[in-house]
Amino acid sequence: MERQPPEPKPWGASDDEAIALCREWMIYLGAADTVVASGDAVRACDLYSAGYLAWVDNERGNLDVAQVTRAASVSAADGRRGLIFVRHGVLPQAVDRADELGVAIFGFDPQGATLDGGNLLGLELCSIGLAR
Repeated sequence: MERQPPEPKPWGASDDEAIALCREWMIYLGAADTVVASGDAVRACDLYSAGYLAWVDNERGNLDVAQVTRAASVSAADGRRGLIFVRHGVLPQAVDRADELGVAIFGFDPQGATLDGGNLLGLELCSIGLAR
């Protein structure tokens, strides 16, 4: 069965809906075992799979360096790769830091049902997928 990308969300997405949407994107990209974090795992990330930890930033404003650094730190300690999904912008310094630390940034648009890479690794993973 061929995976299908998520459907557009014409009215946008609440924080919980954005997390569910990004789960769909991870599954579409090949991380079929992706689940929404619950219990104690919520303190570490929003989504996880065997190979990835992911955070979803659905807030207005730009992703900053501190968020990237935290994702890289948690991912490194855990042994999985870090992914950050952002609905809005990313500060240039955050892009540079994510590239340095090996964290993938993805830009997502719930209304348009689009996903694109926000840094070099995000662009690469959008192209080749998340399969391990």
